[in-house]
Amino acid sequence: MPSTAAPATAAPTTVAPTPAAPATAAPATVALIKRRLSFRSRQSTFTIDLLNPSSAAFTSRASMIKGQLEPVFKGNFSSFRSLDVVLFSNGSVINIMDLIFENTTVPNTTEIVNVLLGVVSSVTGFDIEGSSITVDGISSSGVNHKISLITASCLVLLSWLLSN
Repeated sequence: MPSTAAPATAAPTTVAPTPAAPATAAPATVALIKRRLSFRSRQSTFTIDLLNPSSAAFTSRASMIKGQLEPVFKGNFSSFRSLDVVLFSNGSVINIMDLIFENTTVPNTTEIVNVLLGVVSSVTGFDIEGSSITVDGISSSGVNHKISLITASCLVLLSWLLSN
């Protein structure tokens, strides 16, 4: 008689699940663009210790400027990253700083100047002479070039009257 024994079965094994390693994307490299900004503070007096970046006068003035201007640039330009005061020079006080932007959308000279002109009357502890503002060595006139409709109409009328 043939044997009808059941075939041997292996005992079930349990394998603990291994967590999948989290997928990490390589950090995206963002190119940064530096724009050199300078302006004169006529109401400030230059002292020799402003030449030394380690001096209390330099760090205090740099901190004051950074604390007031950095939030303004952050609020106006989404690509803005930081403001770094580089140096001060004689001539009342000439303030020189680097504005750092992501290269996604770097504002042009006019946009930077207009933002700075917008805070001329609200900064404290230093002043900004509008006509002295330069960005990457390009000078601004500090003059607002907007013209009202009334002024334009008067100029057209005057031109018409003088030509007749």
